[in-house]
Amino acid sequence: MKRSAVFAASILLLLRAAAESGAEPDKEIPASEFMERFSSMLNSVPTPPAVTEAEVIEIEDSDPETYIFISRAKLHPPKPVDLGGDGRLTLNRPDRGEQIIARYRGRNGSYNRKELRKIDRIMRCSLTAKETPVSIKLVEILDAIEDHFGKGGITLLSGYRTPTLNSRTPGAARRSLPMLGWAADIRIPGHSPATVAAYARKLRAGGIGYYPDISFTHLDAGRARYWMIRRSAAAEKTGPPAIPQNSPRN
Repeated sequence: MKRSAVFAASILLLLRAAAESGAEPDKEIPASEFMERFSSMLNSVPTPPAVTEAEVIEIEDSDPETYIFISRAKLHPPKPVDLGGDGRLTLNRPDRGEQIIARYRGRNGSYNRKELRKIDRIMRCSLTAKETPVSIKLVEILDAIEDHFGKGGITLLSGYRTPTLNSRTPGAARRSLPMLGWAADIRIPGHSPATVAAYARKLRAGGIGYYPDISFTHLDAGRARYWMIRRSAAAEKTGPPAIPQNSPRN
């Protein structure tokens, strides 16, 4: 910026500050007082906003392509689908020692936003603690699976992931459904992940990933598809197919 432009901008700021402080804008002031005020303004620095380390890390680590992916994909969220669940979901999160029971859908089929926010909260990012609205279609998938296996609750291993956490997760796709709040990695106490994955495939409602070596099942609200990955193969892959329908393929 040219020096004259900087000077002009500074004059405007000074006049505005004088007006806000109750000074009369038409009243002349000595040149020495003007320069003292002018120098004081140039040397003043506004108080920076409060920011956490996690927010700084996420801003630094996120990239334009990831931002575009998330923004455009969320314009086309998966449509909710009633898969026969009773509208009540129990989630346990062992890493946080938390449990919720969310009665997210009423008998008339309407969704309870307050109860859905409980699900958003427990599925928050484990690194930054940030939340995002979880796909209702995913909630319906989880509900149907929980009911089928006895309504004993679902163990949540991973839910929403910010770009920062996703980039640190081995084998995670660069633009993956957990960054949208459309996916969850789960276990059903007393049932093998193979059994859970087999039933989830019958629903034909989203993506199912079976990870036998670590004993968990991945579920998402994307298009219907299935994969299995063992630990030895995971190191050679960038992750399972993760681009949802109606999302950009950059």
